[in-house]
Amino acid sequence: MKDLSHESRGWVKGLSMWPNLIPGDVLKAESIPVAELKTGMIAVFLKADEELELLVVHRVLSVHGTDKEVIVESGGDRSGPDEAAWHFHPSDRVKRVSAVLRRGSYRNIGSMLIPLLFSPSLVVRVHCGIVRRLFW
Repeated sequence: MKDLSHESRGWVKGLSMWPNLIPGDVLKAESIPVAELKTGMIAVFLKADEELELLVVHRVLSVHGTDKEVIVESGGDRSGPDEAAWHFHPSDRVKRVSAVLRRGSYRNIGSMLIPLLFSPSLVVRVHCGIVRRLFW
């Protein structure tokens, strides 16, 4: 999902969005203007470190905009809010995750958050195993 200008597909690698997304889920994302991001959407952000470019798939927590800048706060459903906000020019585009591949077809992802009550590693592994058996 490196090219952020059109529809893309990629897969989940980490547990930061558990239980809504699990490692191995295949996602479909579409490019939208950053101004169209809404609280609750799941978006793909490009994080450029010194040597690496990482794609971060997190839920949008808030969007604040001016004529010169749009600030997006995001976070993982399991990992919590990100340390820093994302800064965009109003004309920039971002990827919005629109669907997840389950049972052989892409299903829409809503903006509803599945509540996370507790997440010991055993519970996470059992949940991921059940989802894989039932929905993949």
